[in-house]
This record gives sequence, structure tokens and C-alpha cells, in this order.
Amino acid sequence: MNTTRRSHKLLALTAASALVFAACGSDDDDSTGSEEPAEDTTEEPAEDTEEPAEDTEEPAEDTEEPAEDTEEPAEDTEEPAGNVFTYANAQEFSNYNNNLGTSNSVKNGIILNEVQPSPYNFAGPDGGLALNEELMTSVTLVSDSPQTIEYVVNPAAVWSDGEPIDCDDFQLQYHANNGLYFQLDDAGEPVVDEESGVEVFLFDLVGTTGYESLSEVTCSEDGKTITAVYDQPYSDWQSLFGGQVPAHVIEREAGVDDLVAAFEGGDRAAIEAIAEAYNTLYTVDPGTINADTMLSGGPLAFGSWEAGQSLTLVPNEAYWGTPAASTVTVRYIAEEAQAQALANGEVNAMDPQPNPDLLGQLEAADGVVVEPGGTYIWEHFDFNFNNEAFQDFRVREAFALCLPRQQMVDNLIVPLQPDAQVLNNRWIQPFEEGYTDTSGGLYDVVDLERSAALLEEAGQTGLEVRIGWFDNGGNLRRTNQVALTIESCNEAGFNVVDAGSETFFDVELAAGDWDIAMFAWAGSPLKSGAVSTYRPGEGNNVGNIDIPEIQPIMDELLITPDPVRQNELANEIDTILWQELATIPVFSFPGVVAYSDNAENVIYNPSQNGLTFNASQWALS
Repeated sequence: MNTTRRSHKLLALTAASALVFAACGSDDDDSTGSEEPAEDTTEEPAEDTEEPAEDTEEPAEDTEEPAEDTEEPAEDTEEPAGNVFTYANAQEFSNYNNNLGTSNSVKNGIILNEVQPSPYNFAGPDGGLALNEELMTSVTLVSDSPQTIEYVVNPAAVWSDGEPIDCDDFQLQYHANNGLYFQLDDAGEPVVDEESGVEVFLFDLVGTTGYESLSEVTCSEDGKTITAVYDQPYSDWQSLFGGQVPAHVIEREAGVDDLVAAFEGGDRAAIEAIAEAYNTLYTVDPGTINADTMLSGGPLAFGSWEAGQSLTLVPNEAYWGTPAASTVTVRYIAEEAQAQALANGEVNAMDPQPNPDLLGQLEAADGVVVEPGGTYIWEHFDFNFNNEAFQDFRVREAFALCLPRQQMVDNLIVPLQPDAQVLNNRWIQPFEEGYTDTSGGLYDVVDLERSAALLEEAGQTGLEVRIGWFDNGGNLRRTNQVALTIESCNEAGFNVVDAGSETFFDVELAAGDWDIAMFAWAGSPLKSGAVSTYRPGEGNNVGNIDIPEIQPIMDELLITPDPVRQNELANEIDTILWQELATIPVFSFPGVVAYSDNAENVIYNPSQNGLTFNASQWALS
């Protein structure tokens, strides 16, 4: 028997974290791209977005022992017998360090949610931040002036190699993301990016939001109490210090005696070695698990990985809290094939980007529970401002006037969500309190005559425009979006080219090898998550957007605790983004979760953390 449960009503909360590349259709919160680059602490591109390109450097050696002793394909790793819960996803894991600008994506986050320690997590069904009570004994705001937070880590909390989770891990997170360290040339001067004109960070970071507001992070003698003091208040402080990587591993691989001492003493050579390890250590070949470096600080740990097929997470034997209920296997299945896999009992849960055919298959399947709902994932088209043609506002406006957004919504989203509308706000979703159409309705209606006139005026008639997107042949909706764009905009005088690629997030996006990028950001209720997307030089700013007018408004947003005032500031920023045509939002994603009727503890989550936020609790009855 099929069961369809009511839609989830989302609650607006007051916290923030970066957007993540969301990879839809065979991965988009990212993001969350994610925007998988899915918005929150930083947005992550959604599973189709949504994911920033991966580092191209070879991974560093993990130990001095032969590679075969530390890097083993999944099938060589013994897995415990018992309950196995299988989850379907489209995009394959690629990097253990999801804090990097080149790896921040939903596809990595869904694996790491219950592997890496985080004081707070985006938990369902409203996607808000919840304290990790098994990791933290307490987290206390001990002073408002200056804003001071005291973190007390559970004395029993350890990494899977037995080393304590402690202040060193918080210190690494702070120093790697505070934006105080820059690449230097041979003369000792900061390296400046030729295209953006900004100084290049030493650490490959997504953004500095929140961490840049800290004045100091100090440790107790036993390392289990961490005190974070802010120069200026940061309203979404609960979003910081998540997704930690083991500091003692970075310290060892960098060849540094004392990581914290290196930062505190300003040891440039040691800091550069730490940054090199942090940036490159965790970029691994598909199917490779580096057992000595990819540690667990949560209830699940890496078990095995069969490249292109599946990745299995096993209960972490060193975990001090509630043991994982099952072994969790993530099977990599194209989205159009996931419904059949669920109906056949090959997988137990899925949360793909829905389309009418897929939803129909799910609703017709026996023994399947279907739960629709809203998400903090939204589709958009981004201009590459490193392309001289798009530095001309007339060319951007011409594209906005030919882009058939309403037709995309009517044809592709309304069949799933009858009340769907064109998204005209990048900061607030239509289901959230405070949503306002900040566009002034300027680009709601296609105007091919005006578009063609603007192109001609700019001397750009016939301009070739390569639309980059994640294309693995499994996302019919995005394929149709590109086709509609080509049909409409080519009539206006553009020469739009489908430049979709299966390597888009890992290669082309970060390299800037595109003219317009189409993906989704996956986020959360936190408004601060979008900030890094519009800061020059930061990892989520894939199009090199530089609008000085919005920077002080974003600064105010970050220190504003009142949610009503946050929405006012967000709408003020978004109005300017429309005036500058920085990006073009299209629609907010409808979401769907489906699972077998004998699955337990599968809970809808609209945020960038996605369905696996509580994967260690999944079980089959």
C-alpha cells in the first residue's frame, strides 16, 4: 500500500550558515552547488548545483607506510553484519573536507553529516539548528559585551583513532576560516587574483562569515573547554565550528609539532604547511578511503567505497554516545532510476528532486511512504563577470528578458506544486515569513523584442553563451530548462550553447569555464548563509560578483539578532542585486522524501543537511 503524508510547513528560524552547492538530478545544498553551491553558514550548491569543483592536486600521502596499508578500496574493508539501510543518491562523494571553497557541496555533506563532529546541526523537519547533545556537555552565551561563547566538549568525545576531540579542532576551524592568512609571492607581498583584483586566501575557504568577527579562541588546560570571544556580535554564532576535520591529523601530515602554537606564534612556514595539508589532503580518488586520515568523530564511520556504485558507513566503534542502529549504504543511482529501485526494495529511502513522472511512480508503488514538502533549495542562473560581455548591464538585461522563467515554472514545477511561483528573492523563500518580490516585476515577462534591441545596442548580437550545468544524463528537468532557454534566447539574438558536463562541479565551475551557470543553492533558515555568495574573493562567489553597496548592509545583517530586521535587510540587499542583475533566481524547489514502509526514523529535512542528518538512527523493522 502506498502512503502519501501531508506537506511539511516550514518554520522560519533566526540563524545562519553558508549556502552549499546543491546537486540536483544526479546531485544539486549544496549545497545547497550548493545553492549544492545549497545558503547557510554558507550556502552549498544543491545537488545539482551545486557543488564547487574539487581540488585538482593529487592527494597528499597519509603516512610514511606503503599506500596499500592506508588506502584501501571499499571492498577490502570488512563490514559488520547486521541491519543494513540503503539510501539512494545521484552524486558521488569526493572530499572529506567540505569546508573548502572547491568542495563545499551537498554530495559531500550527506556522507559527512554523522561522521564529523559539529556542535550544532541543521535538523528536520524545520531545518533549524539543534545542539548536538552527545558531543557537547554545554554551550553557553556567557557574555553579551563582548559576545562570549563557552563550549564544553563531552570528556568522552574522541576521534575514531582514540585522540580526543578538543580545542585544537576548534582552533583549526577558526584559523582556517577567519580570512587572516593570504598567499604571498617571492617578495613576501600578498598574491592578487588577476580577475577579481582581491588578495588570495592561503586557506581554500568557502567564506569568512562569523569567523572574521571573532577576536580570540582560547582553550582550557585539558582542551575540553573552548571560549570564543567576538570583536562584534554575530547573530548566527551557533552555525560556526561545524564539520570539523581532525586537527591532529592535519598537524601530523603538515609535519608541524604544535598546530595551535604555530598559529599563535605566527610561524609562517608552519602555517603554510598546515594550509597545504588542509587544502589538499582530503581530495581522494573515487573508491579510496584513507583510513588514517578520514576519521570519524560521530556515530558513523567510513566502511567501504566502490567507485561509481556505493559508499558504506558503518557504526563507529569508538563512539561514546548512542550507537548507530544500522550500517548505512549510499547507492549512487541516477534520479530517474531511484523510484524503481525503491519499489523493488533495492533501496530504503530517497529524496531526489521530483518531477511529475518520478512522483507518479512513487505514488503508484506499493509499500512506499511519500512525503512532499518545501526546501531551502533554489534554482538560479549566474553570470560569469570575468566574461567581459557580461560586465555590460545591457547584455545581462537582454538575457534576463529572454529567459522564460514563468514557462519553466508552469511546465516543470506547477505539476508538482500547483501554487508554485517564479522566485523573485534570493534570501527569503516563498514559504518563509518576510518574503517579498524585490524585483519590481521587471523580468517576469519575456520580451524578445527588447532583449534583441539591447543586444544590438551593446554590439553583441550573436553572442555565444555557454550554459554550464551538472549533466549526467539523469535530470530531465534541467535538460528541459536548457532547451527552453536556447529556444527563447536564440530567437532574441543570443547563440546559447548547452555546455552541460558530468564534471561541472568538480572542474568547470571552479575554473570559471562557463558563461552562465545553472544550478541550485541549498541552504537553511539562516540569513547569514548567503553572505559569502556576494563577498568578493570568497569561495561561494563563483561568478566574481562585486557590489560595494551591499557590503555594509550585509555587515549589519550579521550582527542583527531580530528576525524581522534581518528580513528587512535581506530584502534591501536583494533589491540591489536585482538592480545590478547579479544573478537570476528561477524557482524554489519542491521537495519529496520517499521510503519503504518498514523504515524507521526517516525524517524530512528541508535544509542543506538533507535527509541523512540523523542517518545513524535509521533502521528497518
